[in-house]
Amino acid sequence: MNDVWAFRIVFVAFVAGFLAQMSTRLKLIQAAPNNFTFDHLGARLDRFVSEVIFQSKVISARKAAGIAHLAVFWGFVAFGGYTAAEMLRGLGLVDVTHTTPFLVYKWALAPFAAGVLVGISGLAIRRGIVRPAGLGATVSKESLLIAFFIAMLMVTYFVSFVYETDTIGRVNWWVHMVIILVFMVLVPNSKHLHLILSPATVFLKSPILGTVPNLDFEKEQVGLETVKDLPSKTVLDAFSCVECGRCQDNCPAFGTGKRLNPKMIPLQNEAALLAGEMDKRLLDVYDQDVLWQCTTCGACEQACPVGVEHLPNIIGARRGLVSNGEAPEFLTPLFTNLERRQNIWGLMYDQRAKFVQSAALETFDPTKHEYLVWLGCAGAFEADYQKSMRSLFDLLRSRGKTFGVLSKERCTGDVAKRTGNEYMYQELATQNIEDLKAAGVKKIVTSCPHCVKTIGHDYQLMGYEVEAVHSASLIEELTRDVLLEWGEKDNVTYHDPCYLGRYAGVHAEPRALLERFGATVTEPARHGDNPFCCGAGGGLLFEEHESGKRISQERFEQLEATKAGTVVMACPFCSIMLKGAQASTNAPVQMVDLMTYVDGKMKALKPKCAPEDRT
Repeated sequence: MNDVWAFRIVFVAFVAGFLAQMSTRLKLIQAAPNNFTFDHLGARLDRFVSEVIFQSKVISARKAAGIAHLAVFWGFVAFGGYTAAEMLRGLGLVDVTHTTPFLVYKWALAPFAAGVLVGISGLAIRRGIVRPAGLGATVSKESLLIAFFIAMLMVTYFVSFVYETDTIGRVNWWVHMVIILVFMVLVPNSKHLHLILSPATVFLKSPILGTVPNLDFEKEQVGLETVKDLPSKTVLDAFSCVECGRCQDNCPAFGTGKRLNPKMIPLQNEAALLAGEMDKRLLDVYDQDVLWQCTTCGACEQACPVGVEHLPNIIGARRGLVSNGEAPEFLTPLFTNLERRQNIWGLMYDQRAKFVQSAALETFDPTKHEYLVWLGCAGAFEADYQKSMRSLFDLLRSRGKTFGVLSKERCTGDVAKRTGNEYMYQELATQNIEDLKAAGVKKIVTSCPHCVKTIGHDYQLMGYEVEAVHSASLIEELTRDVLLEWGEKDNVTYHDPCYLGRYAGVHAEPRALLERFGATVTEPARHGDNPFCCGAGGGLLFEEHESGKRISQERFEQLEATKAGTVVMACPFCSIMLKGAQASTNAPVQMVDLMTYVDGKMKALKPKCAPEDRT
């Protein structure tokens, strides 16, 4: 009986300590502006099963560490009933530990315990000895202590089979239970809080990468200015960050020596929240330069295993600065161009009209045309990229597809949205949506991944839905019946645009096109759904910060390292950035857009089509 009351006192004290710490954090989440959403429920549940239960993201990024983490995770899940039963026994409430079902269950836990021991040992060695750069330079004594505690829980579990009722067994039981209680008290104030919060964080993360909710100007929303403006999901993210460094490892800004480290964003939020600095400006929490070094490539969010969303935080803070007139100087000409000319270059519409006329483009008519071709700012005004657009037109015509363009086309507002000028974005989007509806558009094809993202997803948040596809996806589908005979194949490398490969998940189609039209694709260091950014996104097309190495130069060197003679691209912004990087080195590498490459092959070889496959 003395042991029971002693354990009750210890249990209540530790649980009280745990609840007090959790209460502080939960109150901060509850007090924040609520932005929790539950749309796309099926997609959320699928991701929860994949990333939480089966730890798919943890394993895919770092297989050895991921498998070790999976072993520890499943060990904790398996031991849940065992811990509960021992707690109930210790509290003198009910004792099922001598029943046959429990004994069978206890024996069944042995493989899990062994897996936890192996897994936690590997993770401890990785954190304490191997020490990857993403974990930081300082060894976390707390992490090693908790690893020791987890290992001791498994050891005391095994000891309980040998010593149960004697003094050694009694001491062993107390060691086991006290470690659990100490662990519980340590969790809220450590990165291990993700054990409790990350299932919710993963589930609440938007199913669509880079979802940044619109501001409601009728409610006088202006973006994130102070700590108290941080919404509930961002506050939850701050307490869920596991400090693993995956975002840091994948960030192109950090990787090229810039000050931005996405890992620090949620950690700095957490510090400010727990310090009660609710009126502190986010500009003072982070650093203004850091906020403008983000290319919005999405690598940080994609890599995060616990569902932290960096982009709404960074873009929200940019909105706060823009609303107060504190945008950096390099954006002033851009915003002026969008306001006066409604395109990022600030050019007159007669230039677009000349291109439309010279390319023999018709104004879209839903009774005559299946597709609307969205030219975008680059397709409408950038002379070099217009060559790619002409190739797209020729490919569509060769496949018998009818298409037209709008008589007048504005920028989609992508750059305005990513740079925090929400008012400008909504003005452009509203006008575009009105024009698209009036024209009766059902299907849009464009060669700009940023336009695909903005029209296909961001406009949905404004109540407008339309099918928007990238030219790579459509042309790949339309040329599946092409039969070609090849001699020697070209050795090419393909650069995945972030907004196409990562955001839209379109990476197989461009490669299928290249291989179909006589290319052998040699992959660069980062490719597919995890490409390395060209440096143009998030408004940095107009000024990439000069601290550290230029992102575009780093990416070009990765592409050049493949030794392929040709670099193929599928985004106008990537084309501008990478051609600029190539010009600065005079490297003997051919730079070509995907549509230009495919169209050139089609015209040179005059391929036949399989009659049975024609639609």
